[in-house]
Parts: sequence; structure tokens; C-alpha cells
Amino acid sequence: MKINLPLKIEIPNTQAEFDLGLMFRESLEQDTGMLFAFAEDGEHSFHMRHTTIPLDIAFVTEEGVIESIKQLEPLRSSPVYPDGNIRYALEVNRGWFAENNIDVGYNIFVDDWRNDYKPTEIESIDLIKPEPLVGVLDEATRIPTEIGNLIDVYLAWRGRNYMIKMFFPQVSKPSKKEVITQVSKVYPGCKVWNYERTDYVPGQPFLRIGS
Repeated sequence: MKINLPLKIEIPNTQAEFDLGLMFRESLEQDTGMLFAFAEDGEHSFHMRHTTIPLDIAFVTEEGVIESIKQLEPLRSSPVYPDGNIRYALEVNRGWFAENNIDVGYNIFVDDWRNDYKPTEIESIDLIKPEPLVGVLDEATRIPTEIGNLIDVYLAWRGRNYMIKMFFPQVSKPSKKEVITQVSKVYPGCKVWNYERTDYVPGQPFLRIGS
């Protein structure tokens, strides 16, 4: 069955936005969803780390057919998988699919899919521009030879949420105080929600903290 979705679709435009997803949001607007599109089919999984909104997720094939619908529990870090290979995933508020009589097997890719929803409360960036405390390390040539911690930092500044990557050239994981001190040099008065170690991806920009 092919149906029209009465839904405003938010689509991450960068890898940072894709990774951030709905983390740290207090709510999701009614009849709004976030669509994740993968480059290839696969058993792509999702978790709810740092996400407090109860969600349902529809795993969708390349043809637009709902392969499965699963519940996502707030703050649960264990991954939730589709039942098979999928190309897309659509997150909505808990119960939305049932309330709109949308079920497994429905084809939801139709002409009226919209990307007219522009979130104002979330902005993810790949690179800090304004006079960073030290230079940006821009390539994979140096990171593999250095010992340190690459950190994803989630913060709020001037009414918006950000996720940035920072490299600390030290053996131990930096303390929250150290992270706040360095981030505040670029985002004065910001609030750091959380930070965690992350893997290095060649070519992905980040801010390097001077030794």
C-alpha cells in the first residue's frame, strides 16, 4: 500500500548533523520526523544515548517500503536493529505510526515528502572558525603519530546546540573542567552538556588543543 505521510521531514545535511540526530532535544514537534539516509543498504542500527524523547523508528528499504517499526527507549545506549537490510530510517514521536495507521509493508516514499522544516534549535558544525585557541589539524598525517584523546563535545551556546570535535594531546581523558575551559575560549559562556571519546576519521576536521 502506498500512502501519503502527514509529516514534516527534517533531513540531516552534514555528517555532524547525522551523528547528532535528536540528541539533547527536549521535545520533537508534533507531526515532525527525522529521516536518515544511508549511502548503501545494510543492517543499520540506532541507539538513544543522550536522547530523552520516546521515539518510534521505521526502518525503510531503498524502494520506500517499511521493513519494520521499533520502539526506541530514552537514554538506552544498546543498539536497535532492523530485521533486514534497509536504506533509510525515520524517527517520530512514540505512537505516531499507530495513531496514523501506518504499518510494516506500507510504501511511504511518495511525491509529497517535504524538507521544508528547518530546525532552529540545533546547529551542528564541522569546524570552528573564529580564532581558535590553536590551529586546526586538518589531515590524517599527524593524528596517527600523536597520543591523545579525540573528543565529541556537546554544548549549548546562544540558544543553539552544537557538536564539535576536539583533540587533546594527552594520555588521560580530559576532565570536564578542562573541556569547558578550552571550549569557552571559542564559545564564551557556553554550557557543556556532555563529552565523550570518539574515533578518528581521516579527513574529518576538528579543533586541536595546544600542548
